[in-house]
Amino acid sequence: MTNSEHLHQNIFYSIIDGILLISPSLTIQKSNLTVEDMFHRSSDSFLNRGLEELFPRQSHVLDISRKVLVTGACYHDVEAEGVRNTPSSRFPVNLTLSPFLESDDSIQGVLILVKNMSLIRELEERERPADHLKNLGAVTMGMAHEIRNPLGGIRGSAQLLRQEIKNKSHQEYLDVVVSEVDRIDRMVKRIMDLTRPSDLRMESTNIHKVLEEILVLEKDTLTRKNGRFEQIYDPSLPPIEADEDQLKQVFLNLIKNAIEASRKGSKVQIVTRVSSGFSVKAASSPVPQQNIVVEIIDSGEGMTEETQKMLFTPFHTTKKKGSGLGLAISLKIVKDHNGKIKITSEKGLGTTVQVFLPTRQR
Repeated sequence: MTNSEHLHQNIFYSIIDGILLISPSLTIQKSNLTVEDMFHRSSDSFLNRGLEELFPRQSHVLDISRKVLVTGACYHDVEAEGVRNTPSSRFPVNLTLSPFLESDDSIQGVLILVKNMSLIRELEERERPADHLKNLGAVTMGMAHEIRNPLGGIRGSAQLLRQEIKNKSHQEYLDVVVSEVDRIDRMVKRIMDLTRPSDLRMESTNIHKVLEEILVLEKDTLTRKNGRFEQIYDPSLPPIEADEDQLKQVFLNLIKNAIEASRKGSKVQIVTRVSSGFSVKAASSPVPQQNIVVEIIDSGEGMTEETQKMLFTPFHTTKKKGSGLGLAISLKIVKDHNGKIKITSEKGLGTTVQVFLPTRQR
């Protein structure tokens, strides 16, 4: 094997997405190790077999492959389903099909790049409860302004009346009125934050600096539960493009939740790493961006599947004094950064929150 052939083989087997080489008769001639891992099958079980072995009853994949062989055209973002020989056998994939050319530019087959979309679809499904906010944004903003305007009058009148009344018990009633008006005003402000377009001040941000500043603030709260933080950071993590203040709001909320959920004497883990699960393609860049992921792991009681489905729904909360807006606002901020949030939990075994954020464009 020549040095050039060895280099090409190393590239073929090093790519993290699946690669298939398809013959003109639409049989699978070659694959990389990612395909075996993705389909949970040894290559011996599908090599030299038809393409429908991995994509059964999906005629559009075969039809597009034939078009590539005839025309030499490339096809991007072809949606399909891979099939495994397991109970959870079907999983979403995104295909890119290109002609496999010889040195004389003759078409000798089709190269198919296979990207597993399972994680992206799962993240999209978990975030779906908050999608309706996009449609209700304008209505909500109008209602919020209409509510806040009379609140100021009610509060001012109650304060003036309190100064005139000498009966102490009656003064206490008016204190309650002022307190409740302030509570409603705070709630309306948070609703406005949830629906108004974000004005992000993007700059190069070190995610570890953001996290450490929050952990300093929350360390005493966890210590009072005889708990501790455990930081497992990837020191080679690249910077991200972010609004640092808004990200602090996200992670402060998530870390507070983890502390509240933690059992006495337990630890809260903060893990950072590069994510290979999915990439983000922004409109401003033709190249998909790599992502980092921040994981916040508690060892609390965990949540039922039903509770998890409602997590991002505004005003849904399991806390006695919660507003049910914290996670919805956090989700909006992360989505404004072209990121994703994934929450997994099992009753009795704790909760893991993953925040995916794109790295800075170079």
